[in-house]
Formats: sequence, C-alpha cells, structure tokens
Amino acid sequence: MNNITNNEERFMGLTHGQVFVYTLMTVISILFLFVTNAYLFRMNFEDWRSVPVPSLLWVNTGSLILASVGMAWTTNGAKKSDLQTIKVGLAIGGLFAVIFVSGQIWAWQQLTTSGFFIAANPANTFFYLITALHALHVLGGIAAWFYVTLKTFKQDASILQPESIGLLGTYWHYMLLVWVMLFGLLLTT
Repeated sequence: MNNITNNEERFMGLTHGQVFVYTLMTVISILFLFVTNAYLFRMNFEDWRSVPVPSLLWVNTGSLILASVGMAWTTNGAKKSDLQTIKVGLAIGGLFAVIFVSGQIWAWQQLTTSGFFIAANPANTFFYLITALHALHVLGGIAAWFYVTLKTFKQDASILQPESIGLLGTYWHYMLLVWVMLFGLLLTT
C-alpha cells in the first residue's frame, strides 16, 4: 500500500512540489527570454535612448545575493534537522528579499524624479518592465517564504523536510541567477 502512495506522489521521480517549482522556473525563463529578445530587437530603432542604471541597483543586487545566502543557510539547516539554523536562514533570506524589492521601488522613484518616466522613451519602458517583472517574481517568492516561515515557526513537520525547504532555496537561487543576467543586460546596453 505504501508503494502505491509513493508512486502517486511522484512524477518522473519528482515530487509534485518539484514538478511545480521546475515548471514555474521554466515558464519564467521563457517569459524573460521573450522580454530580452524584444528588448534587444527594439533597442536598434532610432528613438532608443538608454536609461542610466541607478547605482542603487548594485546595492539591490547585493541584497538579493544575501537573500540567496540566507536561503542556502536554511537549506543546510533543514538537511541537518537544525530548527534554529532554519529560522535564522529564513529570517536573513526574507529580510534581504524585502530589502531588494524596496530598493527596486526606490530606484524607480529616483529615475522618475530625474525625468525618466515610463512612457518617455522605449528604453525607459523596457527598464521598468524588466525590473518590475523580476520584482513581481521575487514577491511571489516572498509569499512562498512567508508560508514556509509561518509553518516553520509552528514547527510543522511537513514543511521542515529538506526537500520542501530546498525547493524554496532553489527558487531563490534561480531568482538571483535571473537578476544577474537581467542586470548584466541593462548594464551592457
């Protein structure tokens, strides 16, 4: 009977949670590939005037790196069944993720204060689109983080499994990778 349950919980050797997260990351990758392709195509027109990349984005990048480090810490704590390490890692990861999104909002405010409005130029529109799409996906990660953190502090055994917490860590590392690629694109064009 137990084997039947285990077979029902897996798809191609993956749990339902893994299938969901990996499918989500695939869809997000396709979305950002389309946006990047449109960005690179559109920048070849004469009306394109590059947006100065706010220096605050470097701080935001550091915040996202620290959020990822916090999630790595959380994952390691889950592997060792160390509840205190899990809690500290979640706190670090969540704090720096919120700082990242707050920093993005602040960077947008700096740009608009300097006259770089969203509709003033196609480059502005793409800058806001790219950074906002990424921030929305980080907010989705923060929602998942909040759920996992709530369950962790209630000491819910189902969420404290290394596989469950590892999926959250995987998503954070993925969001960092996507951001590094997008930030590199914005810096070099």
